Amino acid sequence: MTTYKVEIERKKCTSCGNCVDECPEFFKLDENGISHLKESERTGDNDKLEMADSGCCLDAALGCPVMCIHVYEDGEEIS
Repeated sequence: MTTYKVEIERKKCTSCGNCVDECPEFFKLDENGISHLKESERTGDNDKLEMADSGCCLDAALGCPVMCIHVYEDGEEIS
């Protein structure tokens, strides 16, 4: 069974909103305008979420101009 993990390096976020436009199911901007991964676990300044399907998160990662969104498939980074 394939597992996915999505991680946001929040310190790198420039608040452009591309992730929310690409994938509103999983992303929102918090009260400070920084990207937040819904229902995620915060580790330091990063949000992390494990899921069974990457859904639109890969599109959000590919559309991020500062590449602060990472998607992993079975432990290997795919974006």
